[in-house]
Amino acid sequence: MVFIGLIICTDTLSITPKRHYPAFLLGIMSVVADWAQGTIINGVSTAYSNFTISNTHFSPNVTSAISSFSYRGLINFAGGSQLQCIFITAIMMYMTDRKFIHAAIWSFLAGIFALFGLINSTTVGILVKKNDDGWRFTISYMSMVILFGLLEFAQRKKWIKEQETEPDDLSSVEWIEWEKQQKLKLSNITIS
Repeated sequence: MVFIGLIICTDTLSITPKRHYPAFLLGIMSVVADWAQGTIINGVSTAYSNFTISNTHFSPNVTSAISSFSYRGLINFAGGSQLQCIFITAIMMYMTDRKFIHAAIWSFLAGIFALFGLINSTTVGILVKKNDDGWRFTISYMSMVILFGLLEFAQRKKWIKEQETEPDDLSSVEWIEWEKQQKLKLSNITIS
């Protein structure tokens, strides 16, 4: 399973523009956090089971039993990891390309998903209680919407660079062909 995941990541990186590598790699971090959370819970559950009464399951209560290690951030980062990968990657890619309206839309959607506990949470529902962190992530994502709005305003005033003009809606084969043409144009310019 890990090998297949590595092959998929390798193929994805081979057709992704180099400027999007950080977005891609940051995007998969929530899946890594989800794996780490599962590993910690399984490891502690197994350890407790080996030293206590047999046939007693500690998995539901293992998070409350770990008192010396705070991994609340890991839990929040792991919650809804598949969806979170999509949101983080899209936001970072559009931010890198300076397409701030697109980044603001993705941030707004991520904020709504966080409010209802679909990402950045272990429970689903409207997360507005003090002990829930979903509302904090909602505020963070909505703050990003405001930031991207300000950056879009600055871009329209020509205070910052324009959007990236490289196409991002090509298929894999079209992307490779486009990249080859760009390299040929660049080599023709440098030769002349």
